[in-house]
Amino acid sequence: MEKEKRLAQLLALMSALNFSVILYYALVPWITTRRICASFSGYDFLAFARQIPPRPWIVPLLAIGQYFVLCVLSYAKLKWITEKFMHRLFVCFLELLLCAGIIISLGFYYSGIALVVLSDLVHYVRNSFYRLCFIAALVFMFAFGQYEVIFPFARGIAFNAYLSYYNPVVKGILSGAESFMASMNILLFTVYMILLFTGQRAENTRIKKLNDKLNQANERLRDYAVNMENMTEMRERNRLAREIHDTLGHTLTGIIMGADAALVVFDALPGEAKKRIELIAQTARDGLNDVRRSINALRPDAIEKNSLDEALKTMFSNFHLTTSAQIHYTQNAGELRFASDEEDTIYRIVQEGMTNAVRHGHATEISITITRNENMLTIYVDDNGVGCPSVSEGFGLRHMKERLDMLGGLLVCGNREGKDGSRGFYLLANFPVREREGMHSD
Repeated sequence: MEKEKRLAQLLALMSALNFSVILYYALVPWITTRRICASFSGYDFLAFARQIPPRPWIVPLLAIGQYFVLCVLSYAKLKWITEKFMHRLFVCFLELLLCAGIIISLGFYYSGIALVVLSDLVHYVRNSFYRLCFIAALVFMFAFGQYEVIFPFARGIAFNAYLSYYNPVVKGILSGAESFMASMNILLFTVYMILLFTGQRAENTRIKKLNDKLNQANERLRDYAVNMENMTEMRERNRLAREIHDTLGHTLTGIIMGADAALVVFDALPGEAKKRIELIAQTARDGLNDVRRSINALRPDAIEKNSLDEALKTMFSNFHLTTSAQIHYTQNAGELRFASDEEDTIYRIVQEGMTNAVRHGHATEISITITRNENMLTIYVDDNGVGCPSVSEGFGLRHMKERLDMLGGLLVCGNREGKDGSRGFYLLANFPVREREGMHSD
């Protein structure tokens, strides 16, 4: 941005300087012609110049008028002209014609205006081919658009003929001013080009470095994407494994316990045994549906059909009928409506806690308590079983922790010894639940 500002300032300075030069070359012949006519020395001047000068007012009118249009067009193309390529090319071609018109209007006394147009167009034209064409045309105008070069072909009065009218002192001042303005124009043009191409080189270097960094970032992003894909695949496998383990473990425990109970009463109470076998069959069918849904990455069938509270109560009832274990359920968390992943976690932790209590602890009574303190939900499961001699992290506990880790929760478990001498096992899980719009705990 700073470089663009400096370039604009240099171009404005070159434009102002060239306006002064055009005024100089337009007004000196006009004033000189009027002085010659006023002093009645036209015959001597014509004898020296050997040409009839144009009408005095024509040169200033044409040169200054065309320069004004050139400046307006140069400004307008940056502000109002469309970005369409052909429109931009047409504007640049008009600037080229105006530049040639100014040089011709000044009688080929001054071609430095080509450097101003060149400075403007070389920065404006982005297409390399057309930029090269414009540069070639403007350099040609600057080099050959001078009276001394085209003298054999030009029909006009040399500028020195006008200066010869004045005394040596005035002539020296005018010649010095002419040389100074022409030299300053070339100097400003040189500074402009150095700043432009130095800035472009620095910009190209910066872009190259950015491209290198971008390529490195893309490479890291590709590696990260591959790692994330592998991690996602592993997490999905673990999730499906948890779903299948929770479902099968719970279902098979219920089937085994129900089958054992049915065998005990089979001879004495055939009707009761039949009911238990029918319940075992229903449990097996529900478990199979859950496995199918787990494989298809869906939620447990019980939660899919009912609310979490209804699903838990149905699970407690079926678990009691198949295992004969007494379930004591206390719910102090208000309405159990949470996000899908949170409800799945609650359901699976309770399910796994009951299954482990019967399978490993041989418990006959299980207490389940769900409480909520602000946004922290706590699940506590304990039983009256034999406990566990050494608590080791098996498949079920590991996956319960994984579920809680994803929710920012914690799992604690171990043997429990009551004051009354009772023993058992406890499981404590808590995690922060996300607020749902329109939901409030009791």
